[in-house]
Amino acid sequence: MITTKTRNAVCLTALLAAAGFMTAAQAQPDAAATDAAKAAAPQAAPAAQAVPANVDAAAADAALRKRLQAVVAAMDGKSKLAANNFNEEFLKNSPIDTVQKALDSVRTGVGSCQTVGRMESSTPLATSVLLSCTKGFVPMELAVEPKAPYRISGILLRPAFWK
Repeated sequence: MITTKTRNAVCLTALLAAAGFMTAAQAQPDAAATDAAKAAAPQAAPAAQAVPANVDAAAADAALRKRLQAVVAAMDGKSKLAANNFNEEFLKNSPIDTVQKALDSVRTGVGSCQTVGRMESSTPLATSVLLSCTKGFVPMELAVEPKAPYRISGILLRPAFWK
């Protein structure tokens, strides 16, 4: 009985994979049409990769890492967040007590967390990280202001993925 279910699951998986490959292959335009489209399209400058001229990239990245450590430590219950980690506009919209309660809520839901991965970013002013927690993984995004002292201007906690 178990062998039959396993065999049926493997066959279904193989059929779905084959159908997906066929659909992808049929959707591929021919090479001549692709080359013509590339030649006709205007060349766009990679504006998203540009760092504003007045930003000290090394200092901003170092500050971003420091702020990230402070947030993770606060989320882990090792310390409380200090208001001087955040810019005035952020604190006006989200008081420090509210932010600390949100981080405490995450810890209550998923347990103790540590940073296990950081996405490379085209700007030193923002990053995306993956937190590995006791019960799951939590994606988080963090941004700092473009001038020293590079205080936090935004935090986004995504829904957890359970282990």
